[in-house]
Amino acid sequence: MRRRDFAKSAFLGAAALALTVPPASRAQSSDGSNQNVLFSEDDPGHWGAQVAAKHVPQVTLNAGTVSIRTPHPQSAAHYIVSHTVVLAGGKFMSRTTFSYKDAPVSEHKLPDGYTGPVTVTSTCNRHDIWTKTVTA
Repeated sequence: MRRRDFAKSAFLGAAALALTVPPASRAQSSDGSNQNVLFSEDDPGHWGAQVAAKHVPQVTLNAGTVSIRTPHPQSAAHYIVSHTVVLAGGKFMSRTTFSYKDAPVSEHKLPDGYTGPVTVTSTCNRHDIWTKTVTA
């Protein structure tokens, strides 16, 4: 399996989990298998609020466009790798990847007439996957 295919598959599974499992259930299962898999402002897990402040994606919806900004400094050693947008039912919409030289800012066009949840992720090479869900 190619590296990109593996990363995409891993993300889609994590996004589906984020859309279907309540945060309280995600935080820790009986065997601990889901603990610290996805992080959010409300559930920063072992990273804590200070890390969350720079990793939770900031999302703006305007005229069918999802604008994402992650307030994270970029360096060769530590950077935001990607933004991904997932719609209702775990339907993958789009993804933008970044190098450490890029500002972690992206725009994604929603399907015409779409209304419902929009889950956005921001993936850090050191601090995992951070999510935020808004309603279109």
